[in-house]
Amino acid sequence: MKYSFLSFLLLFCFALGTAQVNYEAAYYINNSGETVTGFIKNEGWKNNPSQIEFKKSNAAEGELLKIDAVSEFGIENKLKYIRAKVAIDRSTDDDNYLTSIKAPKLEEENLFLKVLIEGDATLYVYEDNNLLRFFYNTETVPVEQLIYKRYKAYPTVIGKNEQYKQQLYNNLKCETINIGMANKLEYDQSELVRYFKTYNKCRNAIIADYELAEPKGDFNLTVRPSIRSASFSFKNAVANKKNATFDTKTSFNFGLEFEYVIPYKRNKWALILEPTYQSYKPSPEITEGGQGVEVNYSSIEVPFGLRHYFFLNDKSKLFANASFVIDLVLDSKFAIEYGDDLDITSGNSLALGAGYKYNNKYSVEVRYQTDRTLLADYNAYTSKYNSFSLLLGYTLF
Repeated sequence: MKYSFLSFLLLFCFALGTAQVNYEAAYYINNSGETVTGFIKNEGWKNNPSQIEFKKSNAAEGELLKIDAVSEFGIENKLKYIRAKVAIDRSTDDDNYLTSIKAPKLEEENLFLKVLIEGDATLYVYEDNNLLRFFYNTETVPVEQLIYKRYKAYPTVIGKNEQYKQQLYNNLKCETINIGMANKLEYDQSELVRYFKTYNKCRNAIIADYELAEPKGDFNLTVRPSIRSASFSFKNAVANKKNATFDTKTSFNFGLEFEYVIPYKRNKWALILEPTYQSYKPSPEITEGGQGVEVNYSSIEVPFGLRHYFFLNDKSKLFANASFVIDLVLDSKFAIEYGDDLDITSGNSLALGAGYKYNNKYSVEVRYQTDRTLLADYNAYTSKYNSFSLLLGYTLF
């Protein structure tokens, strides 16, 4: 069962990798200044992209457009990126690698900058993993970086180059803005957005607001009843006659799944935690030496792991997940006739699953759980407990 299910899971992920609907109505402007309408694959970029995937119609094949071919692109009123040749400082912000140089190390690059606020003064953001830089321009100032850099002023003292405050006060002057406002300004998206909005409103400038509040992931709580088919076997390395294999046992289990949907990559990724009560009580078995053996095992399993969604349409999606399972044994018994009872102490295992979710409410999943021992405290014994489950789900919120 193990290898057939793993093969199924791999084929499932491979076959559905192209089933997602990520293209949205959009446009791009080429180097000739022509606006081309169609559909862009919205990747939900955490880092600013260096290329986009575009097609002129839903039926057409996607075309990869690199930054050198696109001067601007946008998805309806959701987002907008412009290409700009800018001087950027990529100095690290890691405390362990700060230099003693206060001045930024600016190097010219061709980048897609994400527009946050557009008006007489426009604010942009650029992210690349742990690098976060803000840029701006006005009617008289070309696109330039707002300078902020941390450095080692002394071996144990971290200094800050906050030139961005002077840049903004010098170039965004208006009656509702004073030096105190600029001095209090943090190098933070929400604060900079607020500052640029204040300036544009003061100038009675038309504002295009592409800024979204810092993305927040969704928390979901799902009730997860399941039917499980489990098997168990054990061997004694010292006494071969103390070996037995139990019949497969089907049981009903119940769990609660806590899911955190990561707010990037179009909500395709989620962290999952699923405490589950399970029980396993097969019919008594006879060892190879003729001794009766009885197992009564129950526990709280705590799988935690990662899930990936494959969107089919607005209401339907498929998913695959992998979890590491910690097992907390409850009142359990392992008894051998004419011998001592053994304590059940389980090991950990992995759980691999694939399923379908409808309308963000109803779900079904098949899951395979790899071998784990139930006799971890006994060196003479090796044991294998594994299971195959069908899980249903109803999301409460």
